[in-house]
Amino acid sequence: MKNINLLSIFFISIILIGCKEKRVADFQYEILEDKSICSLKPQEIYDSNDFSMFDTSFKNESGSFNDELSKKIYAQSLENLSNKDSKYIFCFSKDILMSNYLETQIRIELKKGKSFRQYEFINYFCLSKKNSIMNFNSRDKSIQECQ
Repeated sequence: MKNINLLSIFFISIILIGCKEKRVADFQYEILEDKSICSLKPQEIYDSNDFSMFDTSFKNESGSFNDELSKKIYAQSLENLSNKDSKYIFCFSKDILMSNYLETQIRIELKKGKSFRQYEFINYFCLSKKNSIMNFNSRDKSIQECQ
């Protein structure tokens, strides 16, 4: 009976350690030198001690993925996430966009204290005719405003 209690405590501990809190937040893009589009680091990244499990996805307004963009920014993102002085997670040329609209999801685990928390940072943006960025936190609103 004593062994069963110890095993129960052990398995419950493993389950609790394995559970990670997931948070969803938005982030912003800005245009740099009228050529590049850069994702600003959210405050949560600055507040963290470390990161793991970084992933991104990019979609146009029809929902098609832009895998080329994900591949292009990956190494740069890892470097910038490790550099606390970097203002951006990644930057890319406006020329790589398939349209003037982009939906971005950044999934990352951030370490705060002794535990990791899962974050999903989301942004919807479009380039205006004046070549400025309009950032949104809602897909519906962004598509409505960008058309």
